[in-house]
Amino acid sequence: MRKSLFLAAALAASAMLVLAPAGAALAAGKTDVLTTVKVGGPNVKATAVLQSGLKARTVLTFSQVGVAKPISLTCTKSTITSKVTANPPKPGMAVELITGETVTGCKANTPLVKTVTVTATKLPDKVTVSDAKGFPVTVSGPSATLKIVPAPSTKLKPFSCFYAAKTIKGNASNTGSLISFKKQIFTLQKGSGIFCPKNGALTVTYGPVVDLSVVGHPHVFVN
Repeated sequence: MRKSLFLAAALAASAMLVLAPAGAALAAGKTDVLTTVKVGGPNVKATAVLQSGLKARTVLTFSQVGVAKPISLTCTKSTITSKVTANPPKPGMAVELITGETVTGCKANTPLVKTVTVTATKLPDKVTVSDAKGFPVTVSGPSATLKIVPAPSTKLKPFSCFYAAKTIKGNASNTGSLISFKKQIFTLQKGSGIFCPKNGALTVTYGPVVDLSVVGHPHVFVN
């Protein structure tokens, strides 16, 4: 009887030794909200730097809201850089901070405007990326200043329009590693005149989103 008890205890101890590493490996192998290379691929580190330009053959647009013939702005180049601050195991929500944003190649749809320069302000902006249905993306507190140089024929001096939004909402997609925002409303905070409409709608698609912290800059996916 004593031998049987010793044998059972030895077998239990052996099983624990075998199962402990397996359990640790299982914990280490958890898939986080954001991964690189593919869905279920290597986890994005919580200190990673992500970056994306405009999706190929697309433009960023910012259009006046609520009028039949809106004044609109079209920009051919834009880049966003962000730092990941949290990337928990799925299901969950990853958190990033937008640390840099450029918007160039902008042109208004009116001959009364010569040039427009767009500058993102009050960075960093907080971004959340959820692995819930549709992969919702939320940016908190985005804002930008539009510096407008009127055409010489107007005899107007250059002026600026400052726009901001409490939040804008979009969606991520694993097809092309994209993030899209459609008709997200910004409100004029400072500025006046026909070239500073009260509200403007932003439509833009960024992608592919890549991880600059990893050799080869692999695409980023939501799990």
